[in-house]
Formats: sequence, C-alpha cells, structure tokens
Amino acid sequence: MSHRIIILFSVLLSCLGSLWGQEATLFRNVRIFDGVEPDSPNGYVLVLGHKITKISTKPFDAPENCRILEGNGRILAPGFIDLHSHLCMQMPKDRMDVNPTVTGALAAQAARFYLESGFTTVRDAGGTSPDFAHAIDAGLIFGPRVFASGSMISQTGGHGDFRKGNAADWCGAGPHAVGASELSILADGVDQTLTAVRENLRRGATQIKIMGGGGIASENDPLYSLQSTPEEIRAAVQAASDWGTYVMAHAYTADAVQRLIANGVQVIEHGHLIDDKTARLCAEKGIVISTQVSIFLKLADLPGMTERNQEKLTQVLQGMDQLMALIKKYKIKTGFGTDFVFGQYDQIGTEFSARARFFSNAEIMRQATSESAQVIRLAGKLNRYGNFGEIREGWLADLVLLEGDPFSDIRILENPQQSVALVMKDGQIVVDRTKPKGSDAN
Repeated sequence: MSHRIIILFSVLLSCLGSLWGQEATLFRNVRIFDGVEPDSPNGYVLVLGHKITKISTKPFDAPENCRILEGNGRILAPGFIDLHSHLCMQMPKDRMDVNPTVTGALAAQAARFYLESGFTTVRDAGGTSPDFAHAIDAGLIFGPRVFASGSMISQTGGHGDFRKGNAADWCGAGPHAVGASELSILADGVDQTLTAVRENLRRGATQIKIMGGGGIASENDPLYSLQSTPEEIRAAVQAASDWGTYVMAHAYTADAVQRLIANGVQVIEHGHLIDDKTARLCAEKGIVISTQVSIFLKLADLPGMTERNQEKLTQVLQGMDQLMALIKKYKIKTGFGTDFVFGQYDQIGTEFSARARFFSNAEIMRQATSESAQVIRLAGKLNRYGNFGEIREGWLADLVLLEGDPFSDIRILENPQQSVALVMKDGQIVVDRTKPKGSDAN
C-alpha cells in the first residue's frame, strides 16, 4: 500500500510540476463564440500554458501571477482557419519563375499578414514545403500554424504544369519538379505518383494535393480536361491513407469530381461546375467541397491573366451561384478557404464579406473556425498539434478578440487591422492592438 501511495504522490508532483512556470491568462468579461453556436454568452476564459483550462459564465478567482485581459464585452472567438492558402505562390503571375529566395521572402510576408489578421492556422493547398511549417513552429518565421501539402502533384500538361507551351520536352525515370521552390511535381503513371506522394510525406506533408481537372490560371489545360487517371488517383489515395491521411484534389467539373470521389478522394477544391447529381453524391459520401468566392471575383484584374485564362474564369463564375445553392441544399461541409495567390494575400479578409451573398454571418463564422478545423483533422495522426478551432476546455488556445460584431456585420473582418484587437496562438499573445499607442504592441 505504501508503495502505491509513493507512486501516486510522485505522479501528483509531476503533474503540478508541469503546471508551474506556465503562463496563465484570463479573458474577463468577453462574449464567447465557441466556434459552433452563434449565441455568445458573456463569460470568462482561462488559458494555462498552451491550452484553454476553464470556461465559465460566472467570475472565478484567477491563478496567482495571472495576466488579466479585460474584454469589455468584445467577442472572443477561435482563431480563424484558411483551408486553401498558397503561401509560396505570392509572386506575380507574370513573374512566376523567380529564385527560391524571393519565393521564401514573399511567403514570410504572407505568413505574417495571415497571423496578424487573426488566422492562427492555414492548410496550404500546394507549393509550400513542410520545412516552412517547421520553421514557423521553431519561431524562425512569424506566422500561423501550417498544414503543408508540399509540392502539388500534377500530370504532364495538367494544372500544375507551369512550363510555357513551347518548353522543351523532358524524359526521365521519375517525377519531375517544376516551378520556383518545387511548387509542383509532374508525375505520370502509378509508379511516379506513388513516388511523388511518398516523397511529400517523407518531407513532412500532412495531406496530399493532386490535380483532378483543368484550371483557370494554367496555360495549357482546358477547363473540361480530366487529369489523373483512376489508377493514378487510387495510387495517391493509397499512399496517403497508408500514412493515415487524405488526398485533396483540384477540380471544377462534375465529371472530374465524380472520378475523384469514385477513386477515394475525400476533399474537393473548388467544384464550381458540378451538378445536382454530383452534389448529392458528395453529401452521401461525406465529401468536403472546399471552395472560395472572393478570389474568383478579383482574378480578372490580375496582371498576366491571358485571354484564355479570362475565358476559363468566365465559365467558373457562371457556376458559382449554383454551387453555393447545392452546398446549402445538401448541407455539404465546405469550411473557409481563400486561394489568394500572385501577391493578393492582403485581400483574404474580403472572403468573409463575399460569402455573405450565400451564407449567414453565423454560418461564415462557423466555417472559418470549427468547420475548417474538422477538415484539418482528417490528417489523423499527422496533426501533431492536437484539437483547436473551438473554445473548449482542454483544447489549444488559438483565440481572437474582436472589435465590433461580425454576427451583425461580417464586413468588419475585411479590415483586420481594425477588427482584430488581439490574437493568441497556442497560448501565446502574438498580436495585441488593445494596448495604447506608443506601447510595445505589435
């Protein structure tokens, strides 16, 4: 018996020791949007170390040496999540072939902007090395938590083939990297696809991005083209699922989406040209359609958009209203993604207001927090961070304190410099605009 008491006492000391030295922060008098329910009760949220440890609608005593932040009735929400970012695709469209040092410098600027805008997590939809995510985790780069896909995987002549139409052909035994900083890998056939997926996973990718059909900004492929054979798609899905994760796939048309679903893809990116039959299939299979609005309203004005690019953009825009109606009709999970590329990352806030044409403000706030987090968690054990995206006891403390009420007017989030008063990532305050001017606020 005494031996057991000694063991229990040792465990207790160990637990207490793990708490000592951890920073404590109490958010007092805040309206708590938990990421799910739009009703925001007034209350108190205690953060200890990396996690939310107590939520209450009644006052309670703060721990000793606790930092107390007065909310003054502001809304406290989970940190925002972008399901479709491209941190390493921020060079102008007409200057894509730049040195990797330029790509990295621009990516770091974009990462800082994301975090300062209240986005504590992004899922990079291809082109960003997992090394960039690791550098953020190590504190070398200031930015959000990144779930990196690594290089996009494309067939020759597909949406990820950035070569000019007159570029020399290439022949090789294995996949071929193209674009600055290996934005994409050209892989044809099952063997090359397996190699490309496994190489991304070896480098630390948390999910895999493939191309399932034609794209707008690419020069060589028609929008209607089907990309990746059924065998290649199954190979990518098999290699990803062997690591406990999933495949996300770029596609617009019904034919492309149906082929992807039939061969195991769980998350469709875009999907603007699907029909009712395909949407119903997505709902029956629990498929996510991670789509965007604002970027497609702005692409036409970007430098470098050719006549062919503009024609394809027009087709996609014609399908947007129907896609959003189908998502709502079948209650398809969509999350919140922006897809801003070519240096337009400073427009990410416009996605909130652009969605208001189709969704309620409460739906948009849920999409940008808990719903996106559900999609992130499809990475399984490759999500090494734990649970986030909701204000819940025991979950990671990713939080934003908001000026104004996005449930009444979602447009306030277009300007994060004014609407985002404070950002906490992983229990650390990384942006604080509540301080008086002239202080050491970020």
